[in-house]
Amino acid sequence: MIDVRDLCFSYGQTPVLRHVSFRIGRGERAVLLGRSGLGKTTLLHLLCGLLQPEQGTIHVPARLGVVFQEDRLIPGLTAADNIRLVCPGLPETELAALAGSLELTPYLGQRPAALSGGQKRRVAIARALAFDCGALLLDEPFKGLDPAIRQQTARCIAGRLAGRPLLLISHDPEDASLLGARLLRLEELNHPGG
Repeated sequence: MIDVRDLCFSYGQTPVLRHVSFRIGRGERAVLLGRSGLGKTTLLHLLCGLLQPEQGTIHVPARLGVVFQEDRLIPGLTAADNIRLVCPGLPETELAALAGSLELTPYLGQRPAALSGGQKRRVAIARALAFDCGALLLDEPFKGLDPAIRQQTARCIAGRLAGRPLLLISHDPEDASLLGARLLRLEELNHPGG
């Protein structure tokens, strides 16, 4: 479960998140929408423990599968080794199935520099999906994907949740439709007045 209560965070004197509360239960999918600069990525960093809240509580599983806005791939490793980085014991059959569902099979032996932006994005998604975690947090995972690949990637994500809660951050409400997810609008969750 992901449970956020009365969360507040500022950068210096600039309030970003004010009294934000929401809950995503086991197996539930939610898409967090909001315009740029509203604090969506800040919220993800708070959920990951990369930032500390000024106020409020955050309860998330100890192990999180995360896709950040940047792909964060290791340049010297192949795509396959970037995926295995978080699960060294991943069986070859599971790696092959995951790569196949994301149309990555021809690229597993290539390093990130040889991959397109969309291919890198799918490697980052594969790595998060392969990780043995209690929840998935995905920041703009469909960035740079053409419509057909985007739909296929959404099907792959939905098919591999295995009861884990999913929070996907996006600018596009269509992402909620693709995943059969509940919409959370940060503008409505954020209460600047307290």
